[in-house]
Amino acid sequence: MAEKNWIEVRFLVPLAMQEEASLFLTEFSGRGVILEEEEGPGAGVIIRAYFRPEEFGPWQQGELQEYLRRLRTHGLSPLGLETLPVAEEDWAEAWKTHFKARKVTSRLVVRPPWEEYAAGPDELVITIYPAMAFGTGRHPSTLLCLRALEEVWSGVLPLDAKPWQVLDVGTGSGILALAAARLGAGVLAIDVDPEAVAAALENVRLNALEERILVEATPLTALRQQFALILANLTAPDLLELAEALYARLLAGGSLIISGFLQEDRSRLESRFLTLGMQEAGFLTEEDWGALVLRRI
Repeated sequence: MAEKNWIEVRFLVPLAMQEEASLFLTEFSGRGVILEEEEGPGAGVIIRAYFRPEEFGPWQQGELQEYLRRLRTHGLSPLGLETLPVAEEDWAEAWKTHFKARKVTSRLVVRPPWEEYAAGPDELVITIYPAMAFGTGRHPSTLLCLRALEEVWSGVLPLDAKPWQVLDVGTGSGILALAAARLGAGVLAIDVDPEAVAAALENVRLNALEERILVEATPLTALRQQFALILANLTAPDLLELAEALYARLLAGGSLIISGFLQEDRSRLESRFLTLGMQEAGFLTEEDWGALVLRRI
């Protein structure tokens, strides 16, 4: 019998809450999550997150129960929480069952390493090993960044002698860095989370893009070079806190794509970045999420 060395948390939430709850569980677990839609009227979504036994105790259980309690105060249903031990092999198979190749923009396709995909003439394929870090191309904020990247690509990135034209801040799985590299850029991908750095490095190797992407555990404030394009899929508080540092690392005339925030946060983010001397160049939406494209004057 396989050793049971993971804790699986199953969270049942209403369909309308799947994005908010999946982001909560992603940040809470530090790993990707699996979404399974139930069938039938009034059905919800089961979100599965995974923890090692030493990472999950009474405090984590209490936090999840408190989150569920807050949802109940809004009259939401169905709701539910279940935890159970699972084997490493079961966890891996769960990802293989639910993670399939998907076309995420007009050109970009994201696939897992165990599934083949025959790319069309204009398609660019990114291979992502899921369950290691946030960013498999399923979350709306990731989709928005990928779409914005395609939109600004042709007018932003001069292919000159500089090795790193794009900066990916908080790279997670490395999906945005991989997309920029597939489009032809040299990319510096940074993250302060060691697990995310390891995940990004593995995905860079899977895509054979070691010559185009450099992954570092470097804080944004420690960088000194400037970039033609910066990608930052972070939370609204992080974007507000890092606004000056993001602006400082952007070349004059360069573009900044930010996402990871809800549409209700748009006005305060706009105000923060415009005050620094930037211009808004676009705003994209997906469900309740937003992405801003900004340009340094």
